[in-house]
Amino acid sequence: MSDGKTPRWKSIVALISQKGEMSVKKTAELLGVSEITIRRDLMEMKNERLVSRTHGGARLFDLGSLIGENYVVTEQSEKYAGQKSTIGLKAASLVQANETIFLDSGSTTPFIAKYIDKQLPITVLCYTFLNALEFYGRKNVNLILYGGFYHRDSTIFYNPEGLSFIQGIRADKAFISAAGIDAKLGLTTFFHFEVDIKKSMIQSAKQIILVVDSSKFGKTSVSFFAGLDQVHTVVTDAGIDPRDAEMLRQHNIDLIIAE
Repeated sequence: MSDGKTPRWKSIVALISQKGEMSVKKTAELLGVSEITIRRDLMEMKNERLVSRTHGGARLFDLGSLIGENYVVTEQSEKYAGQKSTIGLKAASLVQANETIFLDSGSTTPFIAKYIDKQLPITVLCYTFLNALEFYGRKNVNLILYGGFYHRDSTIFYNPEGLSFIQGIRADKAFISAAGIDAKLGLTTFFHFEVDIKKSMIQSAKQIILVVDSSKFGKTSVSFFAGLDQVHTVVTDAGIDPRDAEMLRQHNIDLIIAE
């Protein structure tokens, strides 16, 4: 995404996130540009897998189109898709040139991968098929893939013998997902086999950034992986309950609202 197009593309994504689908005509009117410009943008954004074209407009890209209908995380990504896209866009803006980052599994992190500036020189360690697919063709990215047994429902690669590999790497930032966030019970996830991976990432990164939509607060899932005291920053959407926002502040966690 070139520098000149970045603000407009971000505005297009924001509009589609709010409305679910936008027509070329309405988008052009709201952004004050020609319909030809918007059509060209949408075609390029389609090629970047940011949006899917519809008759006369566009909607956010459907992650499920990559791997089929039976994908558990994709099913989750369809819920609160607009919020997750906005969160991903905000989280991606936190990545700086020449940083090393860990990118967790989940239905929000693929949006981070998509929105990280294509020209940004970074090193990325990830362990899901979707995130690896996004980075593998980028010449400015040093991609590190944590391999192992492939779990189709989550697109996660897992190898218990490879945890020392993650532990031997030091990252500037770890973008971590969670299925549940509770003030007392901490951070939980659905897939038990990714707990050790998450723990290793958290132990090996300078800054832990939790990326979750607001529906995850007050919920708990099956497997515990971290306490709130291990989190430095939370990126979530504007739907967060004020009580949950206050809870994060009491834990000295920086709260970033993606709007």
